[in-house]
Amino acid sequence: MTKPDVSSPDQNQSFTLWKAPFSYFHLSLRPLVATSQAPLDLDEISARAYLTLALQQYLGLSGTAISVDILKVEGRDVWIRAPSEDEVAVTASLSQWIGSKDLAWRIQQRGAWLGALVGNTNAQKLWTLEN
Repeated sequence: MTKPDVSSPDQNQSFTLWKAPFSYFHLSLRPLVATSQAPLDLDEISARAYLTLALQQYLGLSGTAISVDILKVEGRDVWIRAPSEDEVAVTASLSQWIGSKDLAWRIQQRGAWLGALVGNTNAQKLWTLEN
């Protein structure tokens, strides 16, 4: 049996793009009022604490059960991923949360593909290894 000629114009090729399993978020922790003191740079532990507080405040105990992975923390910016079925809950939780010291999460970008969030040149610099 011979292989079909894939270069033939009569041959159709197709592929299926399944729903992405995760949703990705680029977040910034910002003060609510411009005159208030800007928050210090975050670390992974404080970012996790603020994320958990936001999820718990909006969704209660079930909000803390949402699996949120912290991908990168730089300054006041955080990149996270969450299961795509929880995207709406995470978005609502983060966008309504106001923490102590009048801090709030600002969703800079969100999407189903991490590459789309880091596609511009400024964001690509954050993901390159620095020596």
